[in-house]
Amino acid sequence: MRQALGKSSEEVLSVPIRGGRALTTSERRSVNLSDTIRGWGSDLDPATRPGVPMDKAPGIGVEELYPVLEQQVPRGKVHKSTEHGKLTPVFGNACPPRGLSGLIRDFAYNFSEGRLSHWVLLMAADRVDMVEEVLIDLAHLRIPNIPGEMGLQSELKYNRKGVTKGAVLVGLGAAACLAVSTIRRRRAIKAPTAA
Repeated sequence: MRQALGKSSEEVLSVPIRGGRALTTSERRSVNLSDTIRGWGSDLDPATRPGVPMDKAPGIGVEELYPVLEQQVPRGKVHKSTEHGKLTPVFGNACPPRGLSGLIRDFAYNFSEGRLSHWVLLMAADRVDMVEEVLIDLAHLRIPNIPGEMGLQSELKYNRKGVTKGAVLVGLGAAACLAVSTIRRRRAIKAPTAA
């Protein structure tokens, strides 16, 4: 199965080849690739396996440890990593993708989770979603409570020093910009015009 296929619940993958399964512990012990793979079989002996005291059942294979979970049915589009062949049994679907941020997320899920572009696009989609929500509030004649949504009250209560430092830096930056623009304006007025 190609794992690059399917980036959302709307793209259904073909049925996997029947008979595919994980090896049991005894089957893994019978396979020996130590000549070709360095470190092969280093965890087969329970005496040298670091997780044995915490293993639920070191004698049985992975396929027998956990019961099969019932698959949750998606009510809308659910994004899925290209690394996974199918949706996980349980997933969140409270905020389905929509608008421009949804299109950015669609594009982001074309890339592997190991690529920076995947994560940068998802962060950009979050910022676009925030702007979309503010515009939706304004369209419904609601004034968004941006300081409250940013947690300014909690910041003032628990991090007053950090908020004060940030406010001073923003104030100094604004004062510097104002001073530079005033100086430029005065120089432009004093400069003789060439005729």
